[in-house]
Amino acid sequence: MLLLLVTGLLMGSLLVLWVKKNRASLLLAGMCLSLTLFLLGIMLFIAKKSGISRELERFLFLSRDIRIWMQYRFLTLGQLGCLISLGRHLYPLCLLEMAMEYSMIPALWKSPLLRRVAAVLPAVSLVLYWPGVYRPLVDLGDGVRGLLYNFSYVWVVGYVCLALCLLGYEFFSITMAFSRRRFAQILVCLASLSALYLLYCGQDPGQVYRFYSYDYIWIRGVGYLQHNLSIWGYGVLVVCNAVCGILGLGSLLRYTRDSFARDRDDIALERKFDVARTGASVFVHSIKNQLLANRVLYKRIRAELQKDAPDLERLRTYTDGLCQSNELLLARSEELYRTVKAKSVRLVPVDLGRLEAVTLERFRQKYPEGRVEVHMDRSLQVLADANYLSEALYNLLTNAWEATVEAGRQDDAPVELWSHQERLYTVL
Repeated sequence: MLLLLVTGLLMGSLLVLWVKKNRASLLLAGMCLSLTLFLLGIMLFIAKKSGISRELERFLFLSRDIRIWMQYRFLTLGQLGCLISLGRHLYPLCLLEMAMEYSMIPALWKSPLLRRVAAVLPAVSLVLYWPGVYRPLVDLGDGVRGLLYNFSYVWVVGYVCLALCLLGYEFFSITMAFSRRRFAQILVCLASLSALYLLYCGQDPGQVYRFYSYDYIWIRGVGYLQHNLSIWGYGVLVVCNAVCGILGLGSLLRYTRDSFARDRDDIALERKFDVARTGASVFVHSIKNQLLANRVLYKRIRAELQKDAPDLERLRTYTDGLCQSNELLLARSEELYRTVKAKSVRLVPVDLGRLEAVTLERFRQKYPEGRVEVHMDRSLQVLADANYLSEALYNLLTNAWEATVEAGRQDDAPVELWSHQERLYTVL
């Protein structure tokens, strides 16, 4: 089973690297590769040490032939220890870096130095566990081995716990159900892989370098693999590996599949059409509303002119409104033409107070009697095209008020426009 997990992790990491090359995907691939190297190194070490039960042999290697094949691979103890050291000390670093990548705690975003500091302990451990450095150090005294073991074991467990705490905090900080469901896939994947790592992280590279030594400190590492397990112990080991492996690999494959689907050419083309369709829909909806308002003004003007004594003041008001509406139509057509010609929208910092003023002004032109309650932090800024965002909000308010009137609730249920902070985002 462990051999299957190692194979699955290796394939998953290669898929992630092939599909998407952003920072998060590269860190996830780094985690998978590190865990693959670590588990593969442990399996090689156990194969060479031998002396395990038949049940444990099947659990680790599937068959005796595979174990024997791995046992006689030509690897020096120094090379095998370096392989385990590399995987053991890089996995917590990649995990913590990925947790900081997803975390939206302001201190982590404003202090990139923290990410560099996180690499100090893994770098120190990799140097200390280099064969040419490790052997002279442990020759200084028996206490040095214990000191190195405890030092590395404490920080690797600490890094994993800190990363999982950051991810858990981020998950519970998300209030939008859609975003939380998306983030849950990442959380399950990372937590499952980390649980699998914690099962074996007691394996110290020093045990490989001191292959023929034995004292109490090494029992913490592979001690549970050096003795025959009971039926219950074997069952727990199999279940833990199976659950962690299935959850981790399943979430990893879903993440890879989603990334691949998002990056396919036909999906990219469909997105472009969706953007164009959405923009055209907003524009057409806006123009339709304005033309309907013009028709109302035209009917009022015509009805007034059919009277024996038309009210000139009222006619003047109607014609002024018709003129303003016409100018607004021309302005919006010009905005659409400018956007299509430039193939972009202009995103600039905009105060919510300005968006509120422009949106309500447009809404009042169509529904002067419409009731709208606004609950927004007017001092906040968002990155947006003010004209298009206010147009979208205006359409939402218009639809909401028309639905309220249709339901006959205009007297007791005003339309409400809210804003709230969602970590680094502003939600309207």
